[in-house]
Amino acid sequence: MVVEKPSGISMHPSDTSNEITFIDELKPKLELKDLDPVRPGIVHRLDKDTSGILIIAKNKISYDYFVKLFKSRKIEKHYYALVRGIMKHKKAVIDSPITRDLKNRTKMSVSASIGAKNAVTVYNVVHEYNTVSGNVSLLDVDIKTGRTHQIRVHMKAIDHPVVMDEAYGDSKFNDAFTEEFGLKRQFLHAYMLKFKDPDGNTKIFKTDLPEDLNNVVVKLKAL
Repeated sequence: MVVEKPSGISMHPSDTSNEITFIDELKPKLELKDLDPVRPGIVHRLDKDTSGILIIAKNKISYDYFVKLFKSRKIEKHYYALVRGIMKHKKAVIDSPITRDLKNRTKMSVSASIGAKNAVTVYNVVHEYNTVSGNVSLLDVDIKTGRTHQIRVHMKAIDHPVVMDEAYGDSKFNDAFTEEFGLKRQFLHAYMLKFKDPDGNTKIFKTDLPEDLNNVVVKLKAL
């Protein structure tokens, strides 16, 4: 299945929360036999406050197929991200390994340590805006790997954090941006997936920006 996850809902259950999760809602549509009982059908993830489209495997055969595609980097994943500031390079590749942050185990960070996992992010600037809060850039981001918090960590590492990112962002800037535009969650949306199905057919799925993010873009364009 290719499904769209709204922001504000976790992908799967955790030890620290009893909330209804995205996968809980989808379980009736899955063939649960031979799938992970806690995270059935999940082959990639989106953060709780990130919206957008996902692939959910309905059975073990499709799960194995898509896991293999992801590992071989044969699935194209694009996001829209609004970040603080104007990018020096309008198109660039960020190739920096990521690992668990040593000071805060709930966060990730760029690292040169032996245990860090390879992470590659490609971005293109779509548009730049000058707001009362400060300059912002709308990016089209293509992630070649799927590390935890990858886009958010890489954007922070180059000093252009995702707008309204509570964990990795600029809190002072975020407060001003909320005051100006009313946005209450990080501006990150997975809008496109491209891959070949088991029959060799190329599939492309796209989704529009959700209302809260689109409202921000409309206001930015009106400046």
